[in-house]
Amino acid sequence: MAYNDRKALIQQIEDLRGGRTLVTIFNFDRLSEPYLSGISTQFYADIKEPLYRVLKQSKKRSGLDVFLYTRGGDINAVWPIVSLLREFDRHFQVLVPFKCHSSGTLVTLGAERMVLGPLSELSPIDPSTGNAFNPVDPGNASKKLSISVSDVRAYRSFILEQLNTVTIDSVKAGDLRPFIEKLTERVHPLALGNVQRVSQQIEQLAVSLLQLHGNKTDNTAQVVDALCNRFHSHLHMINRHEAKTILGKRVEFASATLTAAMDRLLLAYEDNFQLRRTFYLHQHLQGKPEADVRYAGAVVESKIASCLFQSRAKIRQLSTVPSNVQIQVPPGQAMPVMPGLRRSVDIEIHDQGWRQNVEG
Repeated sequence: MAYNDRKALIQQIEDLRGGRTLVTIFNFDRLSEPYLSGISTQFYADIKEPLYRVLKQSKKRSGLDVFLYTRGGDINAVWPIVSLLREFDRHFQVLVPFKCHSSGTLVTLGAERMVLGPLSELSPIDPSTGNAFNPVDPGNASKKLSISVSDVRAYRSFILEQLNTVTIDSVKAGDLRPFIEKLTERVHPLALGNVQRVSQQIEQLAVSLLQLHGNKTDNTAQVVDALCNRFHSHLHMINRHEAKTILGKRVEFASATLTAAMDRLLLAYEDNFQLRRTFYLHQHLQGKPEADVRYAGAVVESKIASCLFQSRAKIRQLSTVPSNVQIQVPPGQAMPVMPGLRRSVDIEIHDQGWRQNVEG
């Protein structure tokens, strides 16, 4: 009955919002041990089609509200999603129950208004970038390190500080050489070029989103600069009072009644999908050598329709045998789980993607 319960909570918010249609976009951030693909998701463009299906089935009355929870994701997904929302309501608004970070913050810039409660969090929009030329992670040779745009900007500021100046234009090329050589020794020039490109892209995107509502003469440049440069950490969470200072009339504080209704829906998602409980695969197996598991990593829904990002997997528990120990296993059979030996878990994903929530 979980979805039916959420539908009632969605209806409560719609009533408080004067009959506006509410659609939720919720990226789960549940932890698992060991890592389980798809149990935690980010804001990606693959959400566009399920969002379209839900919006299409949900009859819009006096306006569209988006209940948005995400830890961030691909900035390239923001413009397509905002554009789709505007197809259904050019003046859509975003309700932020808790976390709305990075690309989620960018989505709010494309809304006519964002409604924030005491728990609401936005974030700076300076991204971390990754491509084939990024440095290798010293802790895991199969992965690349991401590069923070803010860190590169901070290195630039460090150079200027060491040279006792405020602009690159006033520095001699020879003075810059050791700093540039040191940076490019560790980071490929094409990776640095990607940082510059993404930095320009995100600033242009933020300007375009802010100007969707015709505010081309307001403080757009100051807003973009504040979200990109004011905070010296991408992990700084922007509370609603800071957001109001930066974004002015675009920010509305939720009433106590609406705050309580938003929090009830947030708690429903957390409880229904156990988002605040780490998923331990060993506990799920309960001593069995293998088991099937099905889980969700995101949801897009209204009181009319629901879509889940769903995964199906088989998990197997295996004993890790020391190199000096030999155990005879019949051909074709897996190593049995043996008491006293360390265990590892093998995960085999059978199916993963957006599916209509037909079971409620």
